[in-house]
Formats: sequence, structure tokens, C-alpha cells
Amino acid sequence: MEIRVLKYFLAVAREGNITRAAEVLHITQPTLSRQLMQLEDELGVALFIRGKRKMILTDVGMLLKRRAEEIVSLAEKTELEISNQDNDVSGEIVLACGLTEATQTMGRYIKEFKEIYPDVVFKVKNGNSDFIMEAIDNGLVDLGFVIEPIDSEKLNFLKMNQLETWGILMKADSPLASKDYLEASDLINIPLINTARIETQNQLKNWMGNDYEKLNFVAVSELSSTAATLVENDVGYAIVIEGSTSNVISDQLCFRPLYPKMTTASIVIWKKYQSFSYTISRFIDFISKEIKDGK
Repeated sequence: MEIRVLKYFLAVAREGNITRAAEVLHITQPTLSRQLMQLEDELGVALFIRGKRKMILTDVGMLLKRRAEEIVSLAEKTELEISNQDNDVSGEIVLACGLTEATQTMGRYIKEFKEIYPDVVFKVKNGNSDFIMEAIDNGLVDLGFVIEPIDSEKLNFLKMNQLETWGILMKADSPLASKDYLEASDLINIPLINTARIETQNQLKNWMGNDYEKLNFVAVSELSSTAATLVENDVGYAIVIEGSTSNVISDQLCFRPLYPKMTTASIVIWKKYQSFSYTISRFIDFISKEIKDGK
């Protein structure tokens, strides 16, 4: 499969129509149709259900679309890195982060680095820690801002100066909202929305001790924004980090920390044995100095 043909395929998948896709790609409709048919013949599968007005992806087509997006993105990123292997600090740096206290620090790092090197462009993706680590492993993201723990055999990391505090996101009119903090006994008789990350679940197990088995989990959420929606709709009380609540706290929702404190360190991660462009290497050096200076 050629990168060019994958781009053709993605254009048709996006437009849902051969004619519109051909116009976007600036090629003729017969040429595009022929390339798609050759791709289907090469793979031995049908990628589209061809209707009179719209082309719809088959299940196999959906799978190829996801993989093609990764392949094309990686190819374009590689071209940029190769073209920026001189000592000119410019080009693109791809970051990924979740909603944490460290995200604010990431924003400051970007601002200050661009003041020194204005020709650098940052592309920022969002997701939970597992999504970010997978994207780094696949070469789709350069650096990630996540919370511990991580697989240190695959990743290099810098421990940041922020600690993320765990607690409960709840309705502001909940009886527990009158408390300044919540203890293990407060969690036993309420419906809980757990975090999806296994490592964090294990951390909560250690914090709860023998009472963990008494907890009533009614849902699991990968993102704090989704957890907030569940809380708003009276599904339960969400286990989240405080830094993830800045965009969801309102008159209807509030956050209360756990006591004794349950905290997690924020870290910057990147792939081990990765050969980076000069620009990305300079950004890693910049972050390292900022952290050493307590910033």
C-alpha cells in the first residue's frame, strides 16, 4: 500500500463521495475510482458499501481508516523530522496530555519555549495516560504529560514538581459536600464511578485497605469530562484528580479531597531509544532545566 493511495482512501472516507473527493485531491474521478478498486483488489476485501449518493465504510474499511490515519500521520511526521535535522529550531512538536494540574505547566512551557523559538509549532492531543503511552509507542506523539505509574522499560521520563490530588467529584447539594475532605468510611455506602486505569484502581485499593471490597462501583469512566456528565445525571460520585475538575466545577458540582491524602506524581514521558529532531531535543532540554529550577 502506498502512502499516496492511503491518502486517496481517506479522502473518499471523509467526503463519502468519489466526485467530491476527486475535487479535493485535484485528480480525475476515473483515476480515483481505479486507485480504490486496485486497493480493494490488493487487500481482497470490500472497503465501501457503494450507494447511489454516498459511500459508506464497511467494518474492514473502518479498520483500515484508523490504521491509515496513523500511517499517514507518522509518514508526514517523519518527513518533518528529517527536513529539520539541522540546528534550526523550527518545525512541529506533537504533545499529548490529559486534564491535570500539569497541563497548566505544559501550557507555560509551550509559551516560554515559543518566546525563544517562535518558528516552532506545537500540536496538542488529548487523552488519558494509556492512550498517550500507546500513541508515543506508535510514534504518533513526541512527548506526553501523564500521571504515574508508567512502563519505565519503554519510556524515558522527567518527574515534574506537581502532585495530583485524588478525591471525589459530586453534586454540590450532596450531603458529603458539607465536608472538607472524605475518609474511607464515607465512600462505602455511595455509588462510585471508578477510573478506568488499572494502576489507579490498585492505588485506591491500597488506600482503602480491607474496606475496598465494600465499595459499590456503578460505572467506569476513562475521561473526567465523561465522569462529570455521569455525576450531573445522578449516576454516582466520581473518583478523579483535582486538576481534572477545573473545567467542570460549577454551582452544580464540587470536589472534595480524600484523607489521608492520596496523590500521584505528574511526569513528562517520551519513547526510549528514539532519535529526535534537534527541535524536539531542545524542548526536552528546556523542560529538564525548568523542572530542575523548580518550575
